[in-house]
Amino acid sequence: MDANILITRTGTLVEAGVDNELFALDVDGGHCFGFNATATEIWRALETPMTLGALCDGLMQTRDVDRATCLADTEALVERLAEENLVTLTPQ
Repeated sequence: MDANILITRTGTLVEAGVDNELFALDVDGGHCFGFNATATEIWRALETPMTLGALCDGLMQTRDVDRATCLADTEALVERLAEENLVTLTPQ
């Protein structure tokens, strides 16, 4: 995935935070999701659409991770979110 791909949240989830984690319900789709602390940080950052590269730039400020690992791990999560129709991916 290109680091310049724009990630935009599409769904409206009913969310509840517990400690640093997030539990969310897609009422329309009837699915429940559990986000660990990192996925929660990513989901909250995506309240404003941003590129994968910008998302990793922000994560690297709060996490001890190199850029290549951040891009690979974040890409995997973003692809899963797209499969669940929670985000759209738009090439730039």
